[in-house]
Amino acid sequence: MSVQQRYTATGSAAFVTAPDDVPERLLMSPCFVSPVCEDPELPVPEVTESHDMSDERPAGVDMYRYYRRLLKDHWLGTAICWTVVVPDNGEPLTLAEIGERVSGGANHEIHEKARFEDDYSDEAAWAMLVGQSGPMTELFEDNGYHGVHPPTLSRLSVGARAYSVYWNVNANNSVAFAADGELLLMVDAMYPEAWAQEPNLARWPELAVMAPHFKWRNGKSWRAAALATIELTTGARLSLDWFDQERPYLTSQDPASD
Repeated sequence: MSVQQRYTATGSAAFVTAPDDVPERLLMSPCFVSPVCEDPELPVPEVTESHDMSDERPAGVDMYRYYRRLLKDHWLGTAICWTVVVPDNGEPLTLAEIGERVSGGANHEIHEKARFEDDYSDEAAWAMLVGQSGPMTELFEDNGYHGVHPPTLSRLSVGARAYSVYWNVNANNSVAFAADGELLLMVDAMYPEAWAQEPNLARWPELAVMAPHFKWRNGKSWRAAALATIELTTGARLSLDWFDQERPYLTSQDPASD
């Protein structure tokens, strides 16, 4: 564990602890204030890439277990935003289209390639690594949240479906879905019992299927459940291998436009 002296928004000093493998730029972010306890559960084996699901198991169970293993004692459990866009016409968005939709027309830059460990996000108001799998676009932010920002997710969903999950170190979070340029659903992952009041819940059936895995009071991991829901819906998997590859990325010195 490492100890960092930080300053709060009011200027008072605070000391926080974090796992040693948390990237330094995440520790130094103003969003990194204090850690939260991980959900309790029995020990789990090492991460594997197995996708196979037994017919005897409900949909999404193996995916949930995979993400439970992935997040265990890993900095990914601290603060991320993972957004997946599935176009209606089967044609992937271009980098220019992604940049325009994410920025809302604000000034931004498109960069050729970077690895996750590179300092690609230094001094940027927002930064996103961009991946593409077939027609799908995958956007990753470490300790950012622009993908799940309602105007951004709505723009990403024009002629498409867009799904996003976000959490920070204080467990502030959102799980959201937009389609045809409209935000349809945004819920708090920690309180699945409140989702029944959402009028558009039926439009995201995979979220309803995965709801039992969000019940952290029962020892479940709502973070793992959120990522599993995205994969169950889109087929897009977030893995450690994803970060080993060089990827194009977007940055801006200006906040994303509403």
